[in-house]
Amino acid sequence: MKLKISHPTKFLFGKVDLPPSKSISNRLLIIQQLCDQPFEIINRSNARDTELLVDILASDRNVIDAEDAGTTFRFLTAFYALQEGEKILTGSSRMKERPIKVLVDALREIGADIAYLDQDGFPPIAIRGKKMKGGEITIDGSISSQYISALLLIAPRLDLGLTLQLKGEIASKPYIQMTLELMKRMGISYLWKGNIITVPSQKYKPLSVIVEPDWSAASYFFQMAALASSSELTLNGLNKESIQGDSIVANLFEQFGVKVSYLKKGIKLRKEIPDNPYQQFDYNFFECPDLVQTFVPIVAQRQLPTIFSGIKSLKIKETDRVEALKIEIAKFGIDLLPFDEESFELKSQDFHSTDLPIETYGDHRMAMSFAGLSLKQNFLVINNAEVVNKSFPKFWEALDKIGFKIEELA
Repeated sequence: MKLKISHPTKFLFGKVDLPPSKSISNRLLIIQQLCDQPFEIINRSNARDTELLVDILASDRNVIDAEDAGTTFRFLTAFYALQEGEKILTGSSRMKERPIKVLVDALREIGADIAYLDQDGFPPIAIRGKKMKGGEITIDGSISSQYISALLLIAPRLDLGLTLQLKGEIASKPYIQMTLELMKRMGISYLWKGNIITVPSQKYKPLSVIVEPDWSAASYFFQMAALASSSELTLNGLNKESIQGDSIVANLFEQFGVKVSYLKKGIKLRKEIPDNPYQQFDYNFFECPDLVQTFVPIVAQRQLPTIFSGIKSLKIKETDRVEALKIEIAKFGIDLLPFDEESFELKSQDFHSTDLPIETYGDHRMAMSFAGLSLKQNFLVINNAEVVNKSFPKFWEALDKIGFKIEELA
C-alpha cells in the first residue's frame, strides 16, 4: 500500500486514541500461559505481533512461524523449552538473520534441549520441551533485553527458580524493569541487586490486568506536535506513572518546544517555542532504542549537529535500522555517518523537501517516524505503509482525525 500524506494547514488539533502497549500485552500473554488459573487481560493490544502470539499460543501446531516478530520468537523460545513436546520455531527471512544464540546458550545451561536447523546461532530452531530445574545463568546483558525478559518470565516455574548474572552494560533496562513489574503484579517476588536478578520458584497469581496505552506509539505525536506550525493534541489514556521506559519521550521533547500537561485520563501536548533554542541534541538511546527513529527526522529537519549513541541493537531489529535511516534521511539532504561502533552522527547539511518515496523496509517504525515530515513539505509518499499493522493498526486513521490527508496511490 502506497500512501500520499499531507496536511493542508500544518496546524494540529484534536484527540488521539493510542493502541494498547504491545510490549505489555505480549508479556502478559506468556504469564497467562504459565499461570495455573485463568485471568483476564483487559485492553489487550490488537497489533499484528500480539494477534500472532495469541494465535500461536492457542494452536497445537508443531511448526511455529513467528514471522518477523522478534519478541514473540524470543519469548516462545524460552516458553516452549519448558513445555512438554517438540516444536520447530521459525520465522521470516529477516528473522533467520537475527541472532538467538545468547538466549539458546542460557537455556541450555539450565537443561534445555534446543538444536539449530540451519545456521548455528540463528533460527530456525528445534525445541524438545521438558521440565527444567533452573539455577544460575551468566548472560551478556548488552545485546537484547528480550533474552533476559524471556528467561525471567519462565523463572518462577523452574524448580530452583533462576539467578541471572548479567555481564556488561544492560541494554534497554526499562524493558527488563517492565517485565519484573508485571511479574510482581502477578504475585512474583524477586531481588535485583547490582547485576544479579534472583527469582525464586513460585506461582503466578491470577489477577486481571489493564494494559496501558503505548508510549512508543505516542512518541510520533510528540514529534508531529514539534514539527507542526501550531499544535494542541490530547493523547488519551497515558499517565505519568507508566511502567514503560519510552515515557521518557515526554521529557526529551521539552527541548523541542513541546509542553506536556497531565490530565485525569490522558496528556495534552502543546507546542511552545523555547526561549533559548539549543544548538545540539546528543543523547544515549541505550535504554530506549525504539525512540531513535522518532528523533532522527526532527533533528534532521532542525539541522542540528547530533550524535546518537547507544544504538548497537538497532542493527538486529526488523531491519538494520541504522542503514535504513541513513538511506531515507539522505533523501532530505542530511548525512548519517558512523561515529563509532555504537554511535552515529547527523551532519547538518541543507535539509530540503523530497519527491522520493520513503521506503519502510518491513519496519513499522520507519513509516510512523517519517510521516511527520509531511508537515514540512507539500506531501510525502510512503511505500508499504501497511507495516504499521505490526504495532499500531489504526495509525493512519489517527492521523486523519487530526487533519492529515491520507490518499492511497496506485
